Amino acid sequence: MSKIVLDLHGARARKGVDVDALENFFEHFRSALREWSRANEGTIARKGGRPYAREAATAAFRLIEFRTGSGIATLAPSLPPSDADDDLTLDDGDETLAVRTLRSLMQAIEHETPLPDPVVESLSNARRSIGDDGSFGVDFAADPKMQRVVVDERRIERLRQPTPDATDTTISVTGRLHLIEADLPNRRVGIRAPDGTDWTCTYPDDLHPVVTKLVERLVRIRGIGRRTTQQTGRLRIDWLEEVVEHEQDALFTIEPVPVEQLRAEQHIAGPQSLAGLVDDEWQDDEQGRRYLEAVLGDVL
Repeated sequence: MSKIVLDLHGARARKGVDVDALENFFEHFRSALREWSRANEGTIARKGGRPYAREAATAAFRLIEFRTGSGIATLAPSLPPSDADDDLTLDDGDETLAVRTLRSLMQAIEHETPLPDPVVESLSNARRSIGDDGSFGVDFAADPKMQRVVVDERRIERLRQPTPDATDTTISVTGRLHLIEADLPNRRVGIRAPDGTDWTCTYPDDLHPVVTKLVERLVRIRGIGRRTTQQTGRLRIDWLEEVVEHEQDALFTIEPVPVEQLRAEQHIAGPQSLAGLVDDEWQDDEQGRRYLEAVLGDVL
């Protein structure tokens, strides 16, 4: 049976691993395998929902042993439930699809081949799950031909595909503050812009009381940073403010509203004549005609 040994190191993996950190690590680790498989097969990433049987098989491992030191997890391949027509038991030779996917990904990392952005971000998130100083190693214990592969911050940066914007500049971003890590040394926030870019941001101590009150709020920030991929960026916040979101009343109701109630709410006593639409200060001159032309798009 193929065994894979993961060794986890970081601020959240001292003498064991925090349970939530371990959960997040495996979530992103499996995501990296699935994204790698999609990239190799040229398939489109799914937007949530239960993975297809083959997708699930690319990350089908089970935890068979865990030891402390930092965190030493031993995995073995397993197979997810699948339809009878899905021949995912073994692909080639004696290896499951999960082992083959992990092997090919580790080989690409070992040779520092630039990886697709979703794969790099999943690996980076897995690493950060165990601390900003986090790293992890992958060792195919039963295969002497495979060297232990280490994934740390420096290697992650070398795996990123080059982007046109590789220099730090002053950047302004408006988006929703959806993540906060308030404890040192991992203090940071995540801000998702309307175009989908997820900005990971550090901030000075004087902004801490403000930042902690703005989770799930819309904010506007300015600072020094750059895009790291097409969908991610890093930024050091110099200035931040909340964007006030005005409450919008419902435009429709489930139950019909009586006409009398609508008239009362809108202060309408009876039918309105066309005279109510006339502007007493309107001048039918050249300036007025030019205004109507600009608004209506027609030459009058």
